[in-house]
Amino acid sequence: MRELSYQVHERCGCAMRVTHGLPCACQIHDSLVAGTGLYIRQIHPFWRTLVIGSGDGGTVPGNDLTEDAAHFRYLMEEVFDSDPAVLRNVSRIIEEELHPDHSNLREPAVNHRVRGRPRNNDTRRDRSYFEHVNRQHTERGARQTGDVNDISQSRYRHMLPGPMLPYITGWKDVIGDGNCGFRCVVEFFFGDQGRWYDARETIANEVLGYRALYERIYGLGRLEINVQRIRWDGGAVDSRHWMVAIQDLFPIATWFNAAVIILGVGQTPTCYYPCLTILPLRARRGVTAPEREFVIATVGASHFICIELAPDSPLPPVAGWWTEHHDPSVDGWDRRYEARRNMWDALIR
Repeated sequence: MRELSYQVHERCGCAMRVTHGLPCACQIHDSLVAGTGLYIRQIHPFWRTLVIGSGDGGTVPGNDLTEDAAHFRYLMEEVFDSDPAVLRNVSRIIEEELHPDHSNLREPAVNHRVRGRPRNNDTRRDRSYFEHVNRQHTERGARQTGDVNDISQSRYRHMLPGPMLPYITGWKDVIGDGNCGFRCVVEFFFGDQGRWYDARETIANEVLGYRALYERIYGLGRLEINVQRIRWDGGAVDSRHWMVAIQDLFPIATWFNAAVIILGVGQTPTCYYPCLTILPLRARRGVTAPEREFVIATVGASHFICIELAPDSPLPPVAGWWTEHHDPSVDGWDRRYEARRNMWDALIR
């Protein structure tokens, strides 16, 4: 199957891996393309410990630690070649893993003991009085100045880029159950964060529908892994199924034909990551521009909230992955944001 190139994924069937616990043709192909080689952990223990004959001089399992180190070095090389926002994001993750005492940011706990609230058996959290007021304002199509969603009243205020605070006209928190990123998506586009599983399925279908396009975003051979991460409908979840910024924002921007703006800050308020603007990677026939602007923010390193920006607000840089990998159908879409991009550059100097 060596001559099949990428088509090996369609012809392989993965029988060798499923029935014998040995790397199949498509796994070998991906390792050759990526230049990473194969790992002992990809071989079933039966073959690693098989002894033929008297048992003298039996095989000794290889050292996974050495292979892990080589794999980590390869990943670091890949990170250095990635979008600058990815480099900053990975650096932050590694720093938090090695030095957890350096950051006191934690996801806020949900207060389940609120006086004056009716009890029921609904698994979804009841809206607070403030959220009822906000929903009523939204349904009427009018937002009053200084309402309960004023950013000055947000507990996340210090986790947002300081220069952007004057342009933030409102914010919306969602339930922090591991699905918060996807809850933000359906809260904005459908007005119901309870439909987070619809967002997951929609995004997964978009990725699978344009494999060649999204392999440039998620990485060669990593599409199925990410689709499995995105597809989840079992309720609260750990980090294995969280939204991944920046990658997951590309199918969101593309499917909903929206400019997606993500805001956040690093360990210090002057570290603006992963502040980026993500545009659709492709356009449907007759579509010439994004129809909406969806703003999402990372807070506390593990939680997402919805943000509302004033019209014509400054916009962070357009993601480098969009510049490199977008379809010709969206050529020039970034130019319509040049003035707002210049505002951002002047703002953060």
